[in-house]
Amino acid sequence: MTLPRKSMAAAAALALMSFLASGCSSQSTTPPSTPSSGKPTATSSPSGEGEEAQGSRAKAVLETISPDDPKFVESGLERVSDGVHARSSLKKGGAYEVSVACVGTGTVSLVIGGKAPQPVPCDGTSASQRVQNSPAELPIDITAVPGATGMVAWQITAA
Repeated sequence: MTLPRKSMAAAAALALMSFLASGCSSQSTTPPSTPSSGKPTATSSPSGEGEEAQGSRAKAVLETISPDDPKFVESGLERVSDGVHARSSLKKGGAYEVSVACVGTGTVSLVIGGKAPQPVPCDGTSASQRVQNSPAELPIDITAVPGATGMVAWQITAA
């Protein structure tokens, strides 16, 4: 990974964390409940919930990891309708964890490295795939299944 890309990802992640910490929304939402496994459970999207609230909930479902942590590789947040089409630079042969959370309605399709699509419901739960013996560049594509709306967060960490 080149330094500029990592710096850009770190700056973007810090900006997002600052934004989320500032509580920009006057709308109060109840955070997802956390079972004994430590993972949030599925929650329905409140009627009229905006993109900011959906994005906050999607990011909150993913494991919180600082961009300064050596395990952090990349993360992002996109509208479901825009999708994610990332080409992540990784250490060839390494092991990584790709995590995705979608908040809204419907389902998105997750394709990592050209493998079979994995459906991820936009119900506030996370889905993860482990990547063993990674290529130097890992394609990650998240696309909306027709009718899906909301926000989708994704993150790559070293395993």
